[in-house]
Amino acid sequence: RKPRSMSGGQCQRAGIARALAVDPKLIIADECVAALDVTIQAQIVELFRELVERMSLTLIFIAHDLAIVRNLCQRVVVMHRGVIVEEGRSEEVFSRPKHAYTAALIAAVPHIDPDKPLLAPSKMATPQADGVAN
Repeated sequence: RKPRSMSGGQCQRAGIARALAVDPKLIIADECVAALDVTIQAQIVELFRELVERMSLTLIFIAHDLAIVRNLCQRVVVMHRGVIVEEGRSEEVFSRPKHAYTAALIAAVPHIDPDKPLLAPSKMATPQADGVAN
């Protein structure tokens, strides 16, 4: 297939295959799932997990999506303005952040509390098909 006819997920898999062709001990994946839909992200993350286990690879996974980082990574390094401000085991960093910036990053991630009732639908005017609010 020509590259322009490939989906984002297919392009990422092709890039991973190219990287694996030289039998590396280390792969650096920089925002490799950022532009992909959630199902493709999950497939790529699972692929990385399998490769790390099967090939004894070291993976440096650079991402802004903290849910994926928490799910995939054993260790986490948090950087602020190019400076490492925190480093540690993933669960420890996420459950007990030591640096204020790390705590702020984690607090900024939206999450659903199953015990909290959902908001009622908005009473604001909603646009109709012709663009005029009702």
